[in-house]
Amino acid sequence: MGLDNMPDILSVRQLADFLQVNEQTIKRAIKAGELKAFKVSRDWRIERESVIEWLKQK
Repeated sequence: MGLDNMPDILSVRQLADFLQVNEQTIKRAIKAGELKAFKVSRDWRIERESVIEWLKQK
């Protein structure tokens, strides 16, 4: 599954599964301001474009 096939909005778990990393890795990037995300209730959501930008920085 490539980046273009990713949903427009992902949960932390979905992104962690896609990138094969721990959910804490994603949460740390959000809290550090490296990865743009927004909250829906108590859960973080990440836009696909934010993921692409974050990965380009890495």
